[in-house]
Amino acid sequence: MASQVDVLLYGLGAIGSFYAFILHRSNKVRLTVVARSNYAAVKENGILLKSANHGEHRFYPDHVVRSPSELTHPVDYVVCTNKAIDPASAVHSLAPAIGNDTTIVIIQNGVGNEEPFCEAYPSCSIISCVTWVGASQPTPGTVIHTTSEDTELGLYPNPKVSDAVEAERLNTFAGLLAAGQTRHTVHDHIQPTRWSKVIWNCAWNTLTTLTALDTQAFLQSSPDAIPFTRRLMSEAVAVARAAGVPLPDDLIDTQLARIQSLGAVRTSMQIDRENNRPMEIEVIVGTPVRKGRELGVPTPVLETLLSIELDEWDTREWQYVSCFE
Repeated sequence: MASQVDVLLYGLGAIGSFYAFILHRSNKVRLTVVARSNYAAVKENGILLKSANHGEHRFYPDHVVRSPSELTHPVDYVVCTNKAIDPASAVHSLAPAIGNDTTIVIIQNGVGNEEPFCEAYPSCSIISCVTWVGASQPTPGTVIHTTSEDTELGLYPNPKVSDAVEAERLNTFAGLLAAGQTRHTVHDHIQPTRWSKVIWNCAWNTLTTLTALDTQAFLQSSPDAIPFTRRLMSEAVAVARAAGVPLPDDLIDTQLARIQSLGAVRTSMQIDRENNRPMEIEVIVGTPVRKGRELGVPTPVLETLLSIELDEWDTREWQYVSCFE
């Protein structure tokens, strides 16, 4: 690992603040964070993390900026923890931080998030991550972290970068997570994991948002709730398999058993809607629907949910706050 690693973390919401804490724990990291609505609080008081796993810590990133345009040179790693509301906008905003040797780390919900970065920065390595971190930011600069904590990561292969360089960049970032003492797993192929997570989000994020119920209340709301959820999930599974992504036969059963074991869960999309914030509809539902159309896979349930959720969003678009919340 290099003696000093310059890292820019883009999007200082609850999840971003958690990863800022993890990265800041390594004495090899020089950490710059991009903050928006919590800029003043973090600039003055740092970030206070109250974690069920790590205890209570107040820490100060090396630099706090409002925009990547404030950077004077590219960094080694750009870590995207912003909500994937408008991926193309984020891609262009990050240009001042990205050089030919920069590695882009995507820690976001959804599928297809890597493609805009790959097109804009063809010489860069891309590390794709699935996060299972539970966190909230009740006040600017204060983050509450639950016991939920896991990061799954792997390369989005770039044929223009040698396998040895790609492996080194992946191992370096995994080493930073290890130094930060967070659970993580490196996968040879990350897309099955990304699609498994989006199938989870396709179901629970949409259904809790549209019904205003937590997961348990929805599942108990009607005898048709579980069969309907199965149909929804099976459409996303069919799209993934048609796209060449292998998924286990028992995935839907496993995910249903897991959600029932977790108790009453309120999703991030549900909370975003309640707070009139933008929702990650496109990368969670829109991409599977469009991929299904491209591959000739019918997705009537997903298409219906997408249409309803987009209509809901259109009526509230003027209330846009910030994708960094």
